[in-house]
Amino acid sequence: MFDYIDTADKLTDLLIRLDKAEWITLDTEFIREKTYYPRLCLIQIASTDVLACIDPLAIADMQPFLTWLQDPKRLKVLHAAWQDMEIFHHLGAGNIPAPLFDTQVAAAVLGLGDQMGYARLVEALLGVLLDKSQSRTDWSRRPLSRAQLEYAIDDVRHLRDVFLSLREQLDKLGRTKWLEKPFQKLADPATYTVDPQTVWERVKGLQILKPQQLAILRELAAWREQRALLKDIPRRWILSDEILLDMARMQPDSPAGLRQIRGLSDEQIERGAAEWLACVARGLAVPKDACPQLPRRRKLDASMSIVADLLTAVLNQVANENGISAQMIATRQQLEKMLEEGRTTLSDDWRGALVNDVFTDVLTGKVSVRVRNQQVVLER
Repeated sequence: MFDYIDTADKLTDLLIRLDKAEWITLDTEFIREKTYYPRLCLIQIASTDVLACIDPLAIADMQPFLTWLQDPKRLKVLHAAWQDMEIFHHLGAGNIPAPLFDTQVAAAVLGLGDQMGYARLVEALLGVLLDKSQSRTDWSRRPLSRAQLEYAIDDVRHLRDVFLSLREQLDKLGRTKWLEKPFQKLADPATYTVDPQTVWERVKGLQILKPQQLAILRELAAWREQRALLKDIPRRWILSDEILLDMARMQPDSPAGLRQIRGLSDEQIERGAAEWLACVARGLAVPKDACPQLPRRRKLDASMSIVADLLTAVLNQVANENGISAQMIATRQQLEKMLEEGRTTLSDDWRGALVNDVFTDVLTGKVSVRVRNQQVVLER
C-alpha cells in the first residue's frame, strides 16, 4: 500500500510522518522533450514504514516539500541521482537536498556493474523482477492509472532494501569512504550549474575546428544556451549542433553567407542573422593566443604503448586485489588517453582513488613493477 499525495494538507501530513526518518529513498518522474528544464511530474518517496507518490502537478506550492528535503540530518537515497538532482537544483533555486547516497555508484565500487540500471540491481540483490510495462508512460497526463503508480512506487519500495544491502557490503569491505568524493560532487550545486561560456565543449563534432573557429563556436553555443534557457525549450530547437559547426567553420559575414549553410531557412535567417553574425564577429575578434584549445593528444609511439601495457598490468593487479573488474576502473582506451594528454592520474572519483597514486609512482619511477610467483608486484 502507498499514499497518493495530491493536496497541500496531505503533503503536510506526509512530511510529519516522515520527519523522524534518518534516511529516505527518493525518485522522480519527469518529461523534458519540449523544455529546457525537466518538467517534474511525480515524486516517489519512502522511509522504512512510509510509501507515497506526490503529485506536484496537483499541488500549487511545493516549497514546503523542497524545504523539508534540504534537512541535512536526513540521508537521501537515489539510484542514478544526477537527473533527479538537476530537477531539485532548478526548483530549489540552486540548492541540493544533501546528503546523498547513489546506489548506482555504490554498486560500481562493489564490483556489481558499472552504470548498472535499477531493475538489474534489484534483480541481482533481491531476486525481484520489476515490471517494465510502464516505462514509456507520459507522466504529465492525468489521471495516472493504478498500474502506472505501482510501477512508479516500485522505484523507491525496493530501493530501501537495495540501500541496506549495499551499505552492509560497503561497511564489510571498508569501501564506504570511496564514495565520499563522488557523493560530494553529486551534492555540489556547481555540478548542475550551466556556464554558457563552456557549453561549446559539448558540441558534437567540434574536433574538426581550428582555434579561431572554436572561438566562434563558443560565442554561438553561448547565445544558443541563453536563448534556450530564456524560452525554456530544448537547445536543438534553437539551432542544431551541425549548423553551429558550419557557422563556425564558414565564418559568414552577411545574410548571403548564412544562406550557404544547409538547414537554415530564409525565415530563420531573417529572425536570427543579426545575432548570429555578431557572434561570428566576436569570435573572429578573439586574439589567436586567447582562442580555445582542445586538449592536446599525442599518438602513442611504440615505447609509450609499452608503458600502456605496463599500466594495464598494474591496473589488473589493483582490480584483482579489490575484487573489481579492471574494465570498471579503466579501459585500455582511457589509459592511452591519459598518457596521450601527459597525465599521470586517471580521474578524481573512486576509480582514481584506487589507481592515481600507484600510476603516478610507476610513471615517475618511485615504484618498480616486478613479477614474483606469477604475480605483478609493486616495489618501492
